Amino acid sequence: MAYDGRGGQHRVWASTQSIWGTLLRFSDDFGKSWTNPQEAAIRFPSDSGVSLKNIWQITLGPPDEPDVLYCGVEPAALFETHDAGETWSLVRGLFDHPHRHRWMPGNGGLALHTIMLDPADKQRMYVAISAGGVYRTDDGGHSWSAQNRGIRVTFMPVKYPEFGQCVHKIAMHPGRPERLFLQNHWGLYRSDDHAENWTDIANGVPSDFGFAIVMHPKNPDCVYIVPVESDEFRCTCDGRLRIYRTRNAGASWEPLIRGLPQKGAHETVLRDGMTADALDPVGIYFGTRSGKLFSSTDEGRTWQRILEGLPPVVCIRSAVVEDASLSSAPTLTKAASSSVPSRSKPLATSKSRRTKR
Repeated sequence: MAYDGRGGQHRVWASTQSIWGTLLRFSDDFGKSWTNPQEAAIRFPSDSGVSLKNIWQITLGPPDEPDVLYCGVEPAALFETHDAGETWSLVRGLFDHPHRHRWMPGNGGLALHTIMLDPADKQRMYVAISAGGVYRTDDGGHSWSAQNRGIRVTFMPVKYPEFGQCVHKIAMHPGRPERLFLQNHWGLYRSDDHAENWTDIANGVPSDFGFAIVMHPKNPDCVYIVPVESDEFRCTCDGRLRIYRTRNAGASWEPLIRGLPQKGAHETVLRDGMTADALDPVGIYFGTRSGKLFSSTDEGRTWQRILEGLPPVVCIRSAVVEDASLSSAPTLTKAASSSVPSRSKPLATSKSRRTKR
């Protein structure tokens, strides 16, 4: 799922999957109606030998190129459009990489699940693949290099291979694009040199296994994660639902628990199950596989459960949208994507507080 407000539009993109295949749809009225394509716009060329299984990530292009979008798919590949989704093309530089045939599927499949554009260099982009690792292009997608130096692998004989890492998520602050944070399949890392080298920053967390990792939109030293117990038991540690935050780029971490259940809370937050808004103070939102939705309107200091009874939440996004019906405040639109059609819940906001509408 992605929200696209470029060029004055209010477009929500989402992928859906059924027995008829995987389709990319969009809504221009906040989900009241959706496009219903008769055939899949994203599909592999006939000579590729593979077929589309799922769309894992929808990423907007640069702000000044409103017709550009990218999709990461399963089996692991990258697609791009330059006409607002009318037509899509396979990025052959990555698909034809000599490593591709040795990438291995993770627990959820062989997926390209993260796409990150460098706001300071239009030619540079990062992708994360489970299980292939981090790859970077410096020439607009024509060539790609594995960027996994320092990332440990626990399920292979070689502990620090060139590629093959099961990277769960990477994050970047646009104000400091040379620095990236990474949540691995066992491992929590930071790079300060465009992913050339990675340093372990799992300092004081109950587990370095997890999925979601989210940047504070205004503080490049502040990151949020959700540690889970292990790859065998993928739930929050000790049955306590705790969000961990660093405000010093990983030198130390602190648990954020006020308002979150601390007994019998065996929850899982997936890689796209947490997000932040751009308001002041910043809001943080996350959903669980058990169908609960939580929010904090004070950067994680306190939390409240705002919805439950949903199907498993696999993706959550937020967007600040100007609403002419509200004379003094923007509207924060929050959407949680799950295994059935998504639900959305708008919140009217002001500088002093957010109130449900």
